Amino acid sequence: MVSRWRRFVATKVVDPVAWRAKGMPIGERLAEFRAGQWDNPAVLRKRQSKRLADLLVHATTRLPFYQERVQGLLPEAIRRDPYGSLQSFPILTRSDVCDNLDGLSCEMRRGTSSDSTGGTTGTPVRFLRDKQSLAASLANTQLGYDWAGLKRGDRRVRFWGARRDFEGRRSPTARVTDFVHDRTLLDVYGLSESLMREYIDLLNCRPPVSIEGYPEAIHCIAEFAEREGLPLPKPRVIVTGAGMLYPHMREKLKEAYGAPVFDHYGSREVGLMAVECEKHCGLHVASETGVLEVVDEDGKAVGEGEMGEVLSTHLWNYTMPLIRYRNGDHAVRGRERCQCGRPYPMLEKIVGRIGACLARMDGGIAMPELFTQIFGYECNEGTIRKFQVVQEAIDKVKVRVVPVSGTEGPSPAMREELTKRIQGCIGGPCGVEFVIEDDIEPTASGKHIYTISNVERGAAETSEACTGYETVISQEGRFRQEPL
Repeated sequence: MVSRWRRFVATKVVDPVAWRAKGMPIGERLAEFRAGQWDNPAVLRKRQSKRLADLLVHATTRLPFYQERVQGLLPEAIRRDPYGSLQSFPILTRSDVCDNLDGLSCEMRRGTSSDSTGGTTGTPVRFLRDKQSLAASLANTQLGYDWAGLKRGDRRVRFWGARRDFEGRRSPTARVTDFVHDRTLLDVYGLSESLMREYIDLLNCRPPVSIEGYPEAIHCIAEFAEREGLPLPKPRVIVTGAGMLYPHMREKLKEAYGAPVFDHYGSREVGLMAVECEKHCGLHVASETGVLEVVDEDGKAVGEGEMGEVLSTHLWNYTMPLIRYRNGDHAVRGRERCQCGRPYPMLEKIVGRIGACLARMDGGIAMPELFTQIFGYECNEGTIRKFQVVQEAIDKVKVRVVPVSGTEGPSPAMREELTKRIQGCIGGPCGVEFVIEDDIEPTASGKHIYTISNVERGAAETSEACTGYETVISQEGRFRQEPL
């Protein structure tokens, strides 16, 4: 009865009022996306083609960055062949976005807001977006929850580490909204054993319908509960995102929580890019909001079952279009259509976002995402171009920094603040050394690793994501460990 009451208030009262007050047509977009999710692939492609053509014409006629780099591409040609025209656009890098904010953006009177990534590939990025873009992204995210069988008003607990998201939930309006939707956000900024015990008690006190968040955090809590003999609730679903979900993690989550796992893949810059459905045979590309390419080193599309770089084009952000945006992730291209019948092309799996969890002094772990939040958002004074945190011993951390051109890297005051933050993540006093570098070399597989731990530790050693090695996944899906 209570859940039905919450759902009615959430969907019939709070959502319409909040969305109207924010000036975001989320309800309109959600209805549109829900109606189109069973369309014929040809119908979907026609709809996406129109959106892509409109965006590319806008970019080549309004934005200096694209006008300089895509000369001679006329609107008529774009509308005749939007997908072919897309290949004429250069691959957009994080450095391009950092260095060309003015040339990549224009005022569209659509409600502009500024945000930044945590820099999960080592390069934090500031970007602009508008309310139309945000509305489409939020509607797309809700569609993904639909596929997992979740309704607005179902009790949800989310394990998260982005401090800006916690700050955004402190206003009276946000508190009322979270209460009505029955949402709880739990901080895993420093996931100590005592905090894990506290969170397990909270989960058991009022079991949620869904447990969501960083796969590393949910997995670590499951392993801790198993070691300590603590019971875990049995939610209806587990929803993972913002981190790499490895096969061994998925199996542990299914076993520990007794629920299916739905993986979501996205980024702050473009929102949700791919989502898992009830068939669990890959991830559907979010074609209503974007075009996702998987390309080889020459920028050409790879074939089914082949691995390549992810390039994304968000179709709704006219204030700052990110076209063929390289986010540093790798994925394996899947088949064109899932057996569920939805028309969206597939990704077989995500192979990017490979990092290392750092050992805490109390036996817990500090996840890679914590450091990307610290360097990319919370302590970002605009002097760090790339970073890498290396844990050489339990009480010794080296921070490799590539400064922004024209700067000497973080100021003395910022180094002191970063040292305090790192010590907080490790859970005690440790030596922190800053090393200025000309560049930070990628691994043999071409990936940037933003955290490395060379510390051996008990239970955490069983997790490939928590070692001083890079986890390499073969085309057959097998794991092997290679030294970083």
